[in-house]
Amino acid sequence: MLKRMCWAWSDKSKNKCVVEEMNVTREANNLRFEIEEKQAGQSIRDFLMTYHLARKKIHELYMSKKVQLNAQIADFNKILEVGDILLIPVFESEGIDFKPQKMNLDIVYEDEHLLILNKPAGVMVHPDQKDGLNTLVNGVAYYYEQKGFNERIRYIHRIDTDTSGGIIFAKHFMAHSLMDYQLSEKQIRRWYLALVSGNLKTRKGRIDAPIGKDRHHRARRRVAKNGDQAVTLYEVKKQFKTYSLVELELKTGRTHQIRVHMSHLGHPLLGDVLYGGVAKVGKLKRQALHSAKIQMQHPMTKENLSFSIPMPLDMQSLIK
Repeated sequence: MLKRMCWAWSDKSKNKCVVEEMNVTREANNLRFEIEEKQAGQSIRDFLMTYHLARKKIHELYMSKKVQLNAQIADFNKILEVGDILLIPVFESEGIDFKPQKMNLDIVYEDEHLLILNKPAGVMVHPDQKDGLNTLVNGVAYYYEQKGFNERIRYIHRIDTDTSGGIIFAKHFMAHSLMDYQLSEKQIRRWYLALVSGNLKTRKGRIDAPIGKDRHHRARRRVAKNGDQAVTLYEVKKQFKTYSLVELELKTGRTHQIRVHMSHLGHPLLGDVLYGGVAKVGKLKRQALHSAKIQMQHPMTKENLSFSIPMPLDMQSLIK
């Protein structure tokens, strides 16, 4: 199920959603920007920097002579004016950089710039080596190949192998650069649903506990005084006799953050043996964690998007 809504700008007097969008479309291998008043008055170089492109990448674009302003090779120092047409080559057939492998992909959303997938539990996001197989990016590589889309695979974030739910991919370098920035600035919001052992004493709270490596176990993390800052917000959605359904929002992105924080509270995830959870509950044979909701601003159109990703059957079976 795909849920899209505008949530940031609201004109209350008219009781409707107001979206600030940019006039950007695809034209052949280019992104075509029709410059509006809010982009005018800056140089092309400065315009590109608003997408947080590395200086090296901006220099590559300059040297390529492929950026066009009003059908002419662009002078990057030229000041943009309202109505200018700027073409930036972003679909340049870089080559797919992972082995294609046929896979059934659960597509939550797709356009020229983004691909959002619902990753099943038990599938890694990417292989340990470039020639590896049986991961989500191999399926994306096959999907791109079938569509004639010959570009690199650019995932914006990752989730654990046994965690299900939403994963964001960028389909070109401009979207990738800006979404990397959005993620680092916490402008991409992500909520998870987890089934945890027991019933929490407080139904809503904030966990602010630094996380570091566990020196006694290579794969495990732990709350550590000298660890990296880690903040998780939680809210109990439903309680059962021996476990609870909890919604969690990540404010940082540490390895195993939710699993570590809930174990630290004394409520490890069902199925999460590594952090003290019971090994198996009903149909559940993995940690009960699902990336259930993503809110973000579209990197190119600036439309505000919200996606709800349905919980898989193994978790659904425990909350009926």
